[in-house]
Amino acid sequence: MLLLTILSTCVALAIAQDCSTPAGTRASFGAYLQCIKEGLDADYGNYENEIREHSKKAAATCFASSIEEGNQKDRCVLAASDLSHVAWDKNGPLRECSICRTFASGAIKAIKATPAEDQKCIRTEVSKAIAREASYCLQKKIPNFAGVPEIPDLEEGSFQYKDSVISSISDHILIQSRLSFCGERKPQRAASTRACLASPFVGFLSGHCKVLASCDAKFTGQCGQTIPATRKATCECITEARDDLKKRIGSIANVFNDLLSGGRGLAIGSANKVDICTSQIKKQMITPVNDWVNVIDTALSSCIRNKPAGQNLAMEALLNVGCRKVIADTTGAATSQLKTGFDFVNNLIDAMVQRSGRFCGGSHCLQG
Repeated sequence: MLLLTILSTCVALAIAQDCSTPAGTRASFGAYLQCIKEGLDADYGNYENEIREHSKKAAATCFASSIEEGNQKDRCVLAASDLSHVAWDKNGPLRECSICRTFASGAIKAIKATPAEDQKCIRTEVSKAIAREASYCLQKKIPNFAGVPEIPDLEEGSFQYKDSVISSISDHILIQSRLSFCGERKPQRAASTRACLASPFVGFLSGHCKVLASCDAKFTGQCGQTIPATRKATCECITEARDDLKKRIGSIANVFNDLLSGGRGLAIGSANKVDICTSQIKKQMITPVNDWVNVIDTALSSCIRNKPAGQNLAMEALLNVGCRKVIADTTGAATSQLKTGFDFVNNLIDAMVQRSGRFCGGSHCLQG
């Protein structure tokens, strides 16, 4: 039995080390991602603490703590106390949008109440969509690319540490919101602060970097060059997909503005104005390989077994409510509030992509 186990392991390693063909490279990259997952699973709690603690330290390092210091160092301002509350409370970026706070708080409660199996199911469905985006992008970067392998669930250990995960996501949203606010007024300060955050101090996420280095060392020969190059290209594509999706979500505010001004054929008094508004927003969320509204709705409907009574979790339903509010509002406040809400969603996406990109590493892994 032991001999069979050793032989099967050797065969698996031989397959994983084949980078001479597109299919072999795909399988090897899948083994590489599985190596990272196993490394994270071995001590998930400490890696989660590293993300949260290093994120706070990075903010303290790269932001100024006061306006005076910001003027001296040409940095955006974020005091340590700003990270002492969650991103969806009354003092956060949603402070001027009460309906946004209600929705965000409800979503967090729903996440905490969702069983581990249901959360894993949702992550799996979304990771498939991310893989489709990455594959579409990589086909243009790598000749004869065989496709992204199944992405292992790097967050499988997160359920036990969900409070810590939510805390780190909140910090990321607050940091990104402050960067956006700063960038609208002082673009150069935002750029220098953002550059600092990419590699804020020696030893940043060093635990994660060691996992990557350990998995890198397991691939030699042709794979020793091909796998890092594939990882780099994949991470570039995931970033491009994230930026594209953020632009799409950011442009939703333009749909509301066009709606109020009569643009895009949305004539004042149109009987189906809400349907047209919802349809236009959904179009913004369609890429060459994904309909993101459908991706999210399908994941929620198929994965959540015990749905909250009287609540419609569908994205399309939420868009419908948003369109109705904008159409009924005559002050412009609803449009402003919904923009705030979509900005929040954008920063939430950033937080999730940062977590899913744990296998990407970066310049900080080359320090110290």
